[in-house]
Amino acid sequence: MKFIDSLFKKDITVLKDILINIAKYSTGDLIITDSKLNIIYHNTNNLDYKNKTHLYDVINSFFNENIIINIENFKNSAKNHLFLKLLFNDEVNMQNIPMDVHICKIRNKNNKILGYYVIIQDITQEIKNKIQKETFIDILSHDLKTPIRANIRILELILNNKFGQLEGNLKSILDELLNSCRFMNYMTDNLLIKYKNEFRLYELQKQRYSMVKLIKENCTKLSDLLKRKNQTIEFTVEGEIQDINIDVNEISKVVNNLIINASEESCENSKIIIKITGGKDNINVSFTDYGRRETKQKLDKIFEEYLACSNKFRKVGFSLELYNCKKIIEAHNGVISADNSQQTGTSITFSLPLFE
Repeated sequence: MKFIDSLFKKDITVLKDILINIAKYSTGDLIITDSKLNIIYHNTNNLDYKNKTHLYDVINSFFNENIIINIENFKNSAKNHLFLKLLFNDEVNMQNIPMDVHICKIRNKNNKILGYYVIIQDITQEIKNKIQKETFIDILSHDLKTPIRANIRILELILNNKFGQLEGNLKSILDELLNSCRFMNYMTDNLLIKYKNEFRLYELQKQRYSMVKLIKENCTKLSDLLKRKNQTIEFTVEGEIQDINIDVNEISKVVNNLIINASEESCENSKIIIKITGGKDNINVSFTDYGRRETKQKLDKIFEEYLACSNKFRKVGFSLELYNCKKIIEAHNGVISADNSQQTGTSITFSLPLFE
């Protein structure tokens, strides 16, 4: 604050020298104007400022009919910052360049506007990076998942003796191969959820649905996985459970992840307890395993990205399951938490509002 106060005590000429020094470390174009938007300093990293003495001389090179109106409204408002996304017409190279434009008011200690500080940043590479990430997501969701799903289906048919009886140890080998394919499918699902959440590439598709039915469907789907460790699920319902407005696919992924997490944490010949409780304004669902009781420090970080299970499984991506659960539940305006159970291991509970 002392530094800022010292700036306010100086006039625009001295302040210009300070901002010029700051500008040396920027890759964008920087413009300093007086209170009437006359340019008193600029650098030339990207744009050509030849014969341009006013900010609007620069702005006129952008494709946006309302940009000057927006700036004039900003000048007369109480706001101190204006952000615009624009296209710059590069006549020399015959191309349009996407730009981020920030305009900030420079005030003295009496709140008088001394001038404006403008940052113009070429975001071409940022857009290219975003396109590359979206391409990666498309590859992940189609080019990888399609053959994995096909392999799972073929192996299921073989193991169900649709092509004849299996002999010797072949069934055990194919069963292990099927589990590996299911794990790869599970991992690609979680990577896809993570990137879609991070880059906001989808919106929730909500509908009224029975949470009891959804949980039973996922328990059936994962029955083969639980058989590997001879585990069972104890499912209890308390209170009247109303249908709830949710994205069925996304909440199914949460339930799926939490059952798998409980299975991995629990020993063989154990059970996983799923309990759903109906409340006046929400529905609570808990998943309790018979694994080890975690320390408070680990429980506080259990939903953090890349941290939750990486030490145990030595696979960084595996911890995405709980991180994704948290993101999906929060997108539904719900909450999720983890705690130790008195008689068992760890209990993870999520709560969703009934009326959304």
